[in-house]
Order: sequence, then structure tokens, then C-alpha cells
Amino acid sequence: KIKYTLHSYTDLAFLKPAGWKRGDQPPPKFLIFFNDIQDAINAACSLCKRLPSEFRDKVKWFNSDMSSTYKDAELENLLSGETWGFCTTDSFGMGMDVPDIKIVIQW
Repeated sequence: KIKYTLHSYTDLAFLKPAGWKRGDQPPPKFLIFFNDIQDAINAACSLCKRLPSEFRDKVKWFNSDMSSTYKDAELENLLSGETWGFCTTDSFGMGMDVPDIKIVIQW
């Protein structure tokens, strides 16, 4: 249930549990789908700010404006666990097979 304004992204804070720190189990892999690219970018930036600086590269945005090379590399990072989750548009869902995604959100 949404409690806060959509553009604050505060309702996504559960993805980084309170008190989470280096050495703790990473959050479950996640995908958050947005209707537009800028909203996905803003949400990713908001989530990254909640993380310690050395982990801010673990949450990325992913969209159709990115090069195929970048998308292939980032998909590999998600599959390997190097990346924890994407804030994305429906472009990610087309033809992707990531078996261990635990949380999917349509924002």
C-alpha cells in the first residue's frame, strides 16, 4: 500500500532494511517497473542514496535508451548478483529470463 507521495519513492525503502550495513546479507534481487525512463532514473537515485557509498552501484536503472553493450553487461551483473536490482521500464521485461528475481513491483 502506498503511504507517501509517488515521487518521494519512500515506499521503496523496505528494499534496504533499516540498520543494513556492510557484511549483512544483500537484499533479494528486485525489479521495479516504471512507465517512463526519468521516473526509473529518479527512483534508482533515491534508492542509492539510502545505501552506504560503496554500495551505491548495486542499484541501477535500465531502459531502451541504453546501448546493447551496456544492457548485456548489466544483465550479466544482475544474473551474477553484482547488481541487486533494476529500476526499469517494460523494455527490460521483453525476452529476459532472470530466474532468481524475488521482488517485482509495478510503480
